[in-house]
Amino acid sequence: MQDFFRCQPGQEARAYQVAYASCKRRVSDLYYEARLQAHVDYNATYRKRRINKTQARRQIEILTREQYL
Repeated sequence: MQDFFRCQPGQEARAYQVAYASCKRRVSDLYYEARLQAHVDYNATYRKRRINKTQARRQIEILTREQYL
């Protein structure tokens, strides 16, 4: 079930500010998660080993552009 919300009259500007800040935070989280997933995929495909996201966070190695792609 989905809930739909409407802002109160006169609160549209504040709602826009909140939505903008939330989207900005989520996009930065998206980049972070994509980097972790790239490390997990690279290790699984080319190094033939499984690592989870916790291990990927600790991995200091920086992948090149080609390795990310």
